[in-house]
Amino acid sequence: MSAGFGWDVGGVHLKAARCDWSGDPRRAARAGAAPDRGRLSGGLAWRLEPFAVWREPQELAGRLGALARDLGAAPGSAHAVTMTAELSDIFPDRAAGVRAILAAARQALGDHLVVLDVDGELIAAPVAASRPERVAAANWMATATLAADLLGDGLLIDTGSTTTDIVPLAAGRPAPSARDDTGRLGCGELVYTGALRTPPAALADRVPLGDGACRTAPEHFTTMADAYVLLGRIDAADYTVETADGRGRSRAECAARLARLVAAGPGDLGEAALLRIAAFLEERQVLLIAEAIGEVIRRMDRPSRALVAGAGAWLAAAAARRAGLEPTPLAQAAGFEAAGGGAGGAWDVAAPAVALAIRLAAHRRT
Repeated sequence: MSAGFGWDVGGVHLKAARCDWSGDPRRAARAGAAPDRGRLSGGLAWRLEPFAVWREPQELAGRLGALARDLGAAPGSAHAVTMTAELSDIFPDRAAGVRAILAAARQALGDHLVVLDVDGELIAAPVAASRPERVAAANWMATATLAADLLGDGLLIDTGSTTTDIVPLAAGRPAPSARDDTGRLGCGELVYTGALRTPPAALADRVPLGDGACRTAPEHFTTMADAYVLLGRIDAADYTVETADGRGRSRAECAARLARLVAAGPGDLGEAALLRIAAFLEERQVLLIAEAIGEVIRRMDRPSRALVAGAGAWLAAAAARRAGLEPTPLAQAAGFEAAGGGAGGAWDVAAPAVALAIRLAAHRRT
């Protein structure tokens, strides 16, 4: 049996996973059939921990080390890392961010460390530090590689807390049109919209109110997490980011924040009005993702299937259906369960870390 540890260092979350496997996970059927559950000897465990890197960058190594101990990593354990936190404005540029994150990871996890690059290769940490552009914002490739193993041909749609990745899959491999964030934004394979952190004013400059529409206030009063608590899409366990006002995550507190979108106080709008606004915003977000999916699939042989993942997997699924695709949750397609930690939902909210752990465990068997 071998163990592999996967890490995804994001700007607002740390995601970690451990995979103990006595066989080869890449025997999963490309049609989406489940791999042999019996090959997961010891299983799969994952963690998702809120961590705003820009607030305490000096704490990164300590937090990674604590997670590693929690997952039972021993000296000499094999670790694979990917990241998006290098984009944080705490760093002067992406290259400095990559190097700072890799330095913290090596301090916490040791030298048995490889880093995912944008071509899907696992490269040594010193090479990654010398070529930071190769590994910056590559976490989507980790998930896409696992999705391609499972689906063969189709699309991965991963809606997270902040962004949505839309990755074409062909012949069992990721087939992106671009690999850096700017190029991916330009071709529709990256959409800066997510289930938790997106400001509602980025989705609509007017929302329905009363018999008409009301302009929105583009201030940091609220986020889509508040709307989704009101709609029952998420609960407090899923609300893993900071609130806009620093207060709690109860339904009443979410309602008060969402009311400020139209400059109203907590008691100025009734529940029905707020639910109408929240549903309108959800629809706008689904349409935004569906439009990008449409742009992507126009460049493909018409796919019929998609794997969906992330904190906003329900948004990804709704957008896939709107674009004429049949969605399947990534965790369901993989066919195994995992012991979670730190968030509600299935393990695919930490999909890049899980995918790397699986890949590393398989590699250590070969």
